[in-house]
Amino acid sequence: MVNDMKWIIMVALVWLGFGVKAQFSIGGGASTLFQFGNPKPYVGMHLNVEFPRNNEVTFYGRATYHFRQKISSAEDDFGNPYGVFATAKDPTTVPSSVVLPASYNESFNYLMIDGGTRYYLINGYDEGFSLYGGTNIAVIINTVRNSLKVDGLTSFYELSVPDQRLVDENRGTVLNLAAGITGGAKYTIPGRGSIYFDINPSLMLFGLQSNQNFTSTMYKNVVFNFNIGYRKEIY
Repeated sequence: MVNDMKWIIMVALVWLGFGVKAQFSIGGGASTLFQFGNPKPYVGMHLNVEFPRNNEVTFYGRATYHFRQKISSAEDDFGNPYGVFATAKDPTTVPSSVVLPASYNESFNYLMIDGGTRYYLINGYDEGFSLYGGTNIAVIINTVRNSLKVDGLTSFYELSVPDQRLVDENRGTVLNLAAGITGGAKYTIPGRGSIYFDINPSLMLFGLQSNQNFTSTMYKNVVFNFNIGYRKEIY
């Protein structure tokens, strides 16, 4: 379902761009996303369209995909080491119960669909060097896989309920609504297009999880998205 949605969004953006008769631009490039509290960035790519209301104000839409990242942690969000309780299969086994060390493994990616308004300063939308800023709103879809891997489990012991469900891999999605601001700069080469760079910090307003076994190890409430790319103005 998520993969189908990605293709639908990409095709819709391209169709929207080429189907309109007024001036507009279409472009794309590379993206990097940083989560507040997670030092490891996500890398990806984006595709965007932009429609000028006038030479100083435009509306834009963008789809960004950040590739899957994997993280393994031996501690929970509060710094406590993971431990899984196991009991002996044979009542005569000593000790009758043990706490085994474990590590939590997660993989996470980002599909972001955002749009909003940009206001251009110094020069306009299709003139020379300009700074721009504005506000936006985004729908973010995360596909998640996680599992708790237990070390040192022997044939003499078995995991206790409810820990058994964590050993199997959990899969699902997190659907988020976010709001943010954007700011950047671009340089237009007449007749050839524009190169641009912008930053888009966003605050997650709420998220809906399809699987309640997810932790917040990788999911953060504040993200910073950086984009660099090229756009072509169509007249």
